[in-house]
This record gives sequence, structure tokens and C-alpha cells, in this order.
Amino acid sequence: MKKLKVVHINASSEGGASIVAQRLNEGLNEAGQITSSHLVFSGKPYSGKTQWGYELISNSGWKRFTAFMRHALDKVDFSRFEADKTIRFQFSHASQGMDISRHPLVQEADIVHLHWVHKGFQSFATLEKLLALPKKFVWTCHDLWPVTGGCYYNWGCTNHETGCGNCKYLKKPSPDDLSSVLIQKKLTLWGNNQIRFITPSQWLADQGKRSIVMRDNKPFTVIPNPIDTSAFQPLSSEGRAGLRAKYGLPKDMPVLLFSAAYLCNPAKGFPHFVDLCNALHNSGTAFHALIVGDNKNRELQFDFPFTHWGYVSDSERIKHAFLLSDLYVITSIQDNLPTTIMESLALGTPVAGFRVGGIPELVDEGKNGFLSNSGDNISLREQVGQYLSNRAEWPLYRENARNKAVSTYDTKVVSAQVVSVYQSL
Repeated sequence: MKKLKVVHINASSEGGASIVAQRLNEGLNEAGQITSSHLVFSGKPYSGKTQWGYELISNSGWKRFTAFMRHALDKVDFSRFEADKTIRFQFSHASQGMDISRHPLVQEADIVHLHWVHKGFQSFATLEKLLALPKKFVWTCHDLWPVTGGCYYNWGCTNHETGCGNCKYLKKPSPDDLSSVLIQKKLTLWGNNQIRFITPSQWLADQGKRSIVMRDNKPFTVIPNPIDTSAFQPLSSEGRAGLRAKYGLPKDMPVLLFSAAYLCNPAKGFPHFVDLCNALHNSGTAFHALIVGDNKNRELQFDFPFTHWGYVSDSERIKHAFLLSDLYVITSIQDNLPTTIMESLALGTPVAGFRVGGIPELVDEGKNGFLSNSGDNISLREQVGQYLSNRAEWPLYRENARNKAVSTYDTKVVSAQVVSVYQSL
């Protein structure tokens, strides 16, 4: 029987969506049931170790410049609508795009699997051309954009349930504002079950299914993001100690990790992590904080002991951050199914954070980590403090973390679920 051909579509070679798409691409090819490819708009050339790398569209100086200009023009155009510049990268009106409907990988595919398509990659006009092809379409929603009037996350707003309008992201909210126009476009372009939507978390599915966009579509299929658990392997106690010596971190002091691409991103809740560390330090708890993330070249200054790595893109160094740490603390106040948690669990590092988004689906309380209600720094501090003071429990938590990743998020497990979706189209 002829193998199905699938092409994954992504805007960038960086970020969580790209990691997920590439892991799926490799996992599907490895399994042998599907011929898979991955088409990426902009970023860095593939430098991985497998034969199934992504194809980069912007692979020359001129093409990189063109990609940059598409993104810039998209944001300049949106500036006339935005309430203020702080929300510029939290909303997309998809005005700029590139027609990929005739790209050989798209033409050859039986199934087009969309992931994250912004940054000037796909506009409504180019998506219309793509969706007009005689193909099957799957879309993994890495945020809520496919079912809202333009925002990536709704922050408690329910306007997408009735058709948007009166959008808080916009300079002049009204019943027929830009958000209302955009959600109507989505109703037209991807209605009537033309696209099979996947969400990585039940939380995102619950948020999205209430959208008016979903009234004529099949329910979301919930499939978690994959991780290659063979590439994310825990270290022995001796291995961790050696790694700490390499990076100059304290040998016997517990290390708490915080990681985000940008520390200023309000969704990531970095101030909550700082409050947690201040409270632990003031109570006399010994620990060292490892902070990973861009702080816009501003120097961090805290009373508690810490190391700041800044922005890290190297995958090995990112793995080392988790392996150096005894607990990964994620204080996001809104999130989907964070890839960082899956990586932490696979590497045998337990997780503590807030009970928001898809995080409770990843963290089994009292087994591989701890959860508190959103913003409840007191509860979080108490749980983290108790964990740090009881080292005898650490090996069991590490084992539980690893087992959860292998049984639920391994690429082979997730790829099999995706194949089932493809075969049902």
C-alpha cells in the first residue's frame, strides 16, 4: 500500500512549535508508516543529526531579508490598530504571507499539517490558496490563534465564543472591529470540517471548543507534544556533580531553575519566581537559582545567590540547565503544554509551578512535582521549601518524572496517535 506523504508547515526554525514539528517529522519517518517532510519559512539551516531535517525556504541572504521584511510590514501595518505596543506580538492579523501552494513538498503531500504560521509567513490570502488544494489538512494549535479574532491567548476573554468584537487588544474596540472581521474570515476559510484540529493539552481544547469558529468543525483531538526520550536522558548523581563542577555551580546546594526565552514576557511570571526565591532566602533556606532567559541586556540584581545565563539557543546547553537543577520552577500564569516541562521530566528533574493551562496535565502532584493555584506564592514557597529540606524523597521524584515522560510523551507514543488522525481523514 502506498505510504501517505505529509508535510509539516512552520514559520520558524526556532521556538516550541518548530521543535514539536521537527520531532514529529523525525518520529513519523522513523516509524516507517508515513513519508514526512518539514517546510520552514525562516531561521537557521538544519543542523541536526538525523537524515530527516527540515527544508528552509529563506536559505539565502535575499530570501532572509524578504522574510524579515514580511514580518516587519505585518507588524507596521498592525500598529495602526493596536491598543499599545506592548501587545504587538500577542496578536496577529496575518496581513503578509507567502504563497506556498505550489511548493514541491506541498504539491507532493497527501496531508498538509500546519503548525505555527505567523511572522509574515501565511496571510489569510495565502492560506485561502493553500486550503483550496485537493489535500487533507491537519492543524496543531500551539496557541488559540486559529479560533480567536487574532490573539494568541484570550486571558479570560470570552468574546471568541460569540464572534469577537470589542477587543481589548485594539485601539478602537467596537462590535465590528478588526477582531470581528478576522474571526469571520476564519469561519469562512476553515469551516465545515475541512481542517482536523489537534491541541497538545485538554486545557487548550476546552478553551478553543467554545469558539464560534468550531461550530461547524469536529471537536479537537488532544495529542501531547512529543519528546525524544532517548536524546533526553537523566544523569547519575556523579554525572550531575561533574556537570556542576564544569559550570561552576555549588556542589551540595540545591539548584532551582527558571527558564523562559524572555524574562519580561508577562505570561511567564518571572516576578513570581523572584518572590519565591526572596521568601526562601529570607527564611534561611539554602539554594542557588539558575536563571535562563533574555533580560534585554539589563543586569539582574538579587540578594539570593543566582547565576544568569541569558538567552540560550543551544540544545545541549538547555539540557544541561535541567540536569544541573534539582527542581524546575515554572511560574507561568498562562501556558499551553510547555515543552520545557516535558524536557525537565525526561531528564529526571521534578517540576513545581502554578495550576494553569495544560501544566496540571504534565505534573502529577506529590509524585513528580508540586502545583499551587495561580499566583499563590505562599503555597508554592511552602511546597518548594519542604521538598528542598527532604532530600531522601528526591530519587523517587526523579524516577517518577522520567517514567511519566517515557510513557506519555515519547515521540513513538505521540507519533502513533498522530498517524491515527491521518488515517481517519
